[in-house]
Formats: sequence, structure tokens, C-alpha cells
Amino acid sequence: MLTEIDLTPAAWAAAIGAILFAAILRGFTGFGFALAAVPLASLVLPPSRTVAAILVMQLGIGLRDCIMEWRQSDRPGIARLAAGALLGLPIGVAALAYSPAPIVRAVLGVMVLAAVALTWKPRLATHRPTAATTIATGFVSGIFHGLAAMAGPPAVAYFLAFERRLPVMRSSLMVYFPIVSLLGLPMVWTAGLLDAPALILGILGMPVMIAGGWLGTWAFKRFGTRSYRPLALVALLLTAAASLARAAFELGK
Repeated sequence: MLTEIDLTPAAWAAAIGAILFAAILRGFTGFGFALAAVPLASLVLPPSRTVAAILVMQLGIGLRDCIMEWRQSDRPGIARLAAGALLGLPIGVAALAYSPAPIVRAVLGVMVLAAVALTWKPRLATHRPTAATTIATGFVSGIFHGLAAMAGPPAVAYFLAFERRLPVMRSSLMVYFPIVSLLGLPMVWTAGLLDAPALILGILGMPVMIAGGWLGTWAFKRFGTRSYRPLALVALLLTAAASLARAAFELGK
């Protein structure tokens, strides 16, 4: 089966390591799986295949999260974000399908840096968001998700600005991400990016994602209030650096 997905043992180990690391980060923070997994796994895999595999994993694992976190989430906000994402997803998928791999890797690194910048010192809004603000945020989130399976940066910035309750923010993100993955997967398949190797990798990565998510959730319950944001942001900065370094190397050839 490993030969079917064109991975050497070393590349396989690296891809699984990226998935495990990202799953722990997601379990701890409620976000960050694609932000970490896509750039890191794309160091050894084509970005388009990585994005498709991550979408499969996010959807497969996220259905459980939707059930567990639904009651505590901001359901009206999630609905508006998803409506906007539905409009932005085709733009991101088209960009992924037609952009060279080194360019996509560079964009991935920049997107992660943007996510860190948005969440480093968030400003809590003094008013509730309008429907237009929420839908516009979802639109940008959809573009990010179609290009890199990264719906996170705009959505995380939105909840950091408008949601004072950390558990509600975490639950809302864990519900929103599988919903937007469900919306994006048919578009990725239609664009020819969801091939058999990507599907196999996505299915094989699910147990690793489950184990990492369990570890991250345990760490959140034990240490989350003290180290929630700094650990996540430092991890994402290292991820962005690795992606940008790989892109610079390839573009410099």
C-alpha cells in the first residue's frame, strides 16, 4: 500500500509525524491541524495531495467533534461563516489546482505567519459582529480552505475578537472545520485533486489524528489555561519557517 501512495519509508514516517504533531496541537487548542499538517506534510508530498488528504481526515474525524461540541458552540455564527465559506471555496480550489508546488508552499508559509500575526495579540471587540462581517470572514476562510485546507486563520481571528468564553470558541472551531471540509471535499474531487493516493493517505492518517487529538485534549484539560496560546503560536511559527525554507530552496534551483 505504501507504494500506491508513492512514499518512501522515510517520507511516510515524516508525513505521519506531521499528522501526529498537528493532531496534538488541534486537540490542545481546537484549531491548528491544517495550519501545521499541510505545510509540514507538504515538505515530502505534493501540496495538492496533502490538502486533499487533510480534508478527508478533517471530515472523518470532525463528524465526531460536531456531535460532542455542538451544544456548546456558537451555532448562528457557524452557520453564517459556512455560508460565506461556500462562496470562497471554489476560488481557493482553483488556485490550488493551477499553481506550481513551490508557490503553494510559499503561500502556505505566509498564511501560517498571517494566522500567528492575527492571533498574537487579539483585540476583543466591544460589539457583536454583524451578519455581513461574519459572512465576509467565512468567505476569506473558504478561500484559505480551498487552497490549503486552512479555514482556521480568519475563523480563529473572528472568534478571538468576538467570543470571550474560551470553551465556546474552542467548541465552535471544532464544529466549523468539519462543516467547511464537507463543503470543500466535492469541489476538490471535481477539480481532480482527490485521487486514490490522497484518499488512502487520508484514511490511514485518521487513527494517528485520533490518537494525537486525544493527547492534545488531555493536555488542554491539564495545562490549557496556563499555556494555551504561547505553545500554539510558537509551534505555528516553526511550521511556517519550515514551509518557507522549502519553498525558497525549490525556487532557488
